[in-house]
Amino acid sequence: MHTFFATLLSISVSSIFFTTVRADEPLKPDANGYIRHWLMLAPIALPENRAGGDLILEEQIKNEASLQPKANDKVTIRGKEHNWKPIVASTNHFDFNVILNSVNDHAVGYMATYIESAVELKDVIIAVGSNDEGRIYFNGIDIYAFTEARPLELDADKGKVTLKKGLNVIIFKIFNEQNSWQGAMRFLDKSGVPLTNLTVKLSP
Repeated sequence: MHTFFATLLSISVSSIFFTTVRADEPLKPDANGYIRHWLMLAPIALPENRAGGDLILEEQIKNEASLQPKANDKVTIRGKEHNWKPIVASTNHFDFNVILNSVNDHAVGYMATYIESAVELKDVIIAVGSNDEGRIYFNGIDIYAFTEARPLELDADKGKVTLKKGLNVIIFKIFNEQNSWQGAMRFLDKSGVPLTNLTVKLSP
């Protein structure tokens, strides 16, 4: 079952690598509108005997909806320290296991990014896919949750948001039950044309 919350209306492999990106460097979505620049916090082991579908609507980080991380910020979760790392995907989706160069079953990871718009844009389509369960916070609001294990499908779920003028904060949380662990996101205008004139930042 998947649900879009609040202002979001529910409707229905290549390599990925680390890169050094300056926090103030201007970045853009790719030619198809996919966001490739993120801050990653992963892998975070899940508690024993708890699946992602059970935990998707629970916080793994206190006040995670209001997170505004910067590169190298540290977070302690269940006694283990993690830090946010800048990554860039060489394709239209990111793959935690490829980035980490290891298979991480029964884990959760976070991707954060900042989208800057020169003007307010209403009725923007946000298109997302996740492998497995996914949850999205948009400008501090819990707007989306997919609560079942699944393979990655680009643009699997779509809904509408308003990109406010200035900075918009996105936190994308994805659980992995077993094997592949991936996610993808892009923005389209109301006619379905990819938005490529947005600015992507890795610092608030």
